[in-house]
Amino acid sequence: MTLSRTLRKTWSCRAAQTSSVGTMSSHQPQTRSRAEALRLVSASSLEPGELVRVFNLGFSDYLVALQLDESELADHIANNDIDLGCSQVAVDVEPVGFALVGRRGTEAWIGGMGTSPAYRRIGLGARTLTAAIDAAAVTGVEAVWLEVLTENAPAIALYERLGFEPVRDVEIWSLAPDPDRAPVESRGLDVDAAHAWIAGHRPSREPWQRADTSIVRMRERGTPLSGVAIQRGDAIAGAAICRIDGGVVRVLQIGAVDRTAARDVVVAAAGDLTLRLANVPSDDMFAGVLRKLGAGLTVAQREMRLGLSEVPLAERL
Repeated sequence: MTLSRTLRKTWSCRAAQTSSVGTMSSHQPQTRSRAEALRLVSASSLEPGELVRVFNLGFSDYLVALQLDESELADHIANNDIDLGCSQVAVDVEPVGFALVGRRGTEAWIGGMGTSPAYRRIGLGARTLTAAIDAAAVTGVEAVWLEVLTENAPAIALYERLGFEPVRDVEIWSLAPDPDRAPVESRGLDVDAAHAWIAGHRPSREPWQRADTSIVRMRERGTPLSGVAIQRGDAIAGAAICRIDGGVVRVLQIGAVDRTAARDVVVAAAGDLTLRLANVPSDDMFAGVLRKLGAGLTVAQREMRLGLSEVPLAERL
């Protein structure tokens, strides 16, 4: 039984329970029928402009502002291995919802999902997402990952109903320039060397968008990256891989041998620009260092995982 069929079967037994966007009314079967009447098509069948439009429509009133242009969405798709063949788009007269899924080997990642405001509260988001997961499962995917805003209770309820389980809390930090912050001695480091050093010193798994494969994809596409290191004697004590984007230093990967080195490599990477580090685990050494440096916590998310091979789909709900 596919995940989509499992969810529909469960809905028929749980008409009074909470939906992905609120509490279902007594008209739940009618609203569900409306969602099921819409066509689902592969995202690969859309022109880039159509995909950008439905992406921005789905995030038009999101809790965190998110609007992309065609170039930015193309980067997202390429850098994060979004499989447009597995990704799904809900279509009425025009596209009104989507679920993007990235795929690497036996793992997948939900790279964004959303529904037009006029098509919410009818179960369309759940239908589109489960169709994308079903499509990824057919390719041999065994686990699906995602991040969700911790304040987005309706979305978390949907993911839990599908069988996703929380793994860890991750945070996005932004460190503004500070003329009173003392500079630290550092040196440029070849990106390959920085990558290798960080890989040998990371305390936990990198999130999807900062994973090793994402770094490789960026370099394949010619994205300018740079490495920086701080040293103690002849040995590297901390290193980072960064991308400068519109005057912001976006840290892609970072590592250090201890908290002092962590602080120094953050300061060195930032220079006199704003530094941004996305999806760092809340209990990670760098989260504490950024907090102490006066960085702002801009987004708090929950990382979740769905194991497709561990429990039969029919028994999930």
